[in-house]
Amino acid sequence: MKRSPDGQIQEAVMALRAGQRDRARGLLEGVVRACPNSEHAWYWLAQTVETVEERRFCLSRVLSLNRRNALARRGLEALGQGPSRSPLDAATSVAQESGATFWLPALGYLVLLTVAEVLTALVEPRLGLLLHSLLLTGALIYGARCCDRPAYRFWMGVSLAPLIRLLSLSLPLRSVPFIYWYLIISVPLYVAVFILRRLILQTSWAQVGLHGRGLALQALMPFLALPLGMLEYRILRPAPLISGRNPGEFLIAALILLVSTGLVEELIFRGVMQQVAVEVMGREGLVYVSAIFAVLHIGHRSLADVFFVFGVALLFGWFVRRTRSIVGVSLTHGLINIWLFLIAPLL
Repeated sequence: MKRSPDGQIQEAVMALRAGQRDRARGLLEGVVRACPNSEHAWYWLAQTVETVEERRFCLSRVLSLNRRNALARRGLEALGQGPSRSPLDAATSVAQESGATFWLPALGYLVLLTVAEVLTALVEPRLGLLLHSLLLTGALIYGARCCDRPAYRFWMGVSLAPLIRLLSLSLPLRSVPFIYWYLIISVPLYVAVFILRRLILQTSWAQVGLHGRGLALQALMPFLALPLGMLEYRILRPAPLISGRNPGEFLIAALILLVSTGLVEELIFRGVMQQVAVEVMGREGLVYVSAIFAVLHIGHRSLADVFFVFGVALLFGWFVRRTRSIVGVSLTHGLINIWLFLIAPLL
């Protein structure tokens, strides 16, 4: 027997709370197509969509039906001014973007990024940096040609990948202790993320995963840091980043790794890049961004570590997609690096 619209909304809310966002979205889209004046369906649909434009459209629709809906009003105020797009048109838009005209350049970009990393790590760093420079320029120019389409956001987002390598190898840091390299390099990366979030994505920090909701669930993620850090240490066996066991030196180094590797990298890869990739690729976007993250670890010169990092990136991406928060994975990422570069080498 076919369920009533209210029954479908209730089922969708239960699915959303269980982490089944795609199922919830499908149910709610069915309701708003059949009952376009359902205030509750539009409100809950806003909680399932991927993009800010779609969320803004849904909440605006709620207010057009009920100007007194305070939750929708606060949600719109948090999103700020900007374009909107009906989520009912998103499937068509994504299908158009995900054809050969999108996938071929995207896969080509990933291949060239891999070649650039191999050149940098194994052949001639200057050749690798040249190719990274061309990739950064190409992503920005190609993305500009896709203005007002989801692909524009995608290319702006993935342009951060070659930027990371260019900054890490181009800044004059030879006279600076290596641990401070991470801190110095992270500053322009934070600036890039801020500009991209504000001008391109037009989202709040909460919408890229920096919020305090669901902290109980986020607190479970760091328990994976020790086993993952131990496993990666067995693969790489890196030298320690600090000279000894001085508590002050250790604390400073640990804070740098938390803020300048864990947080900034999760903002880039899971907060920004995964968001824009999923918009045009669907679930495959999670795999694509995980592959980029793994490719940027070729510099460790360990194929085993590349595959290990790819698996960890998939786990992190899945967790962020389910919880819409990067708090847990950022802390876990930083703790893995603390174990890998500070604790294990000194034991």
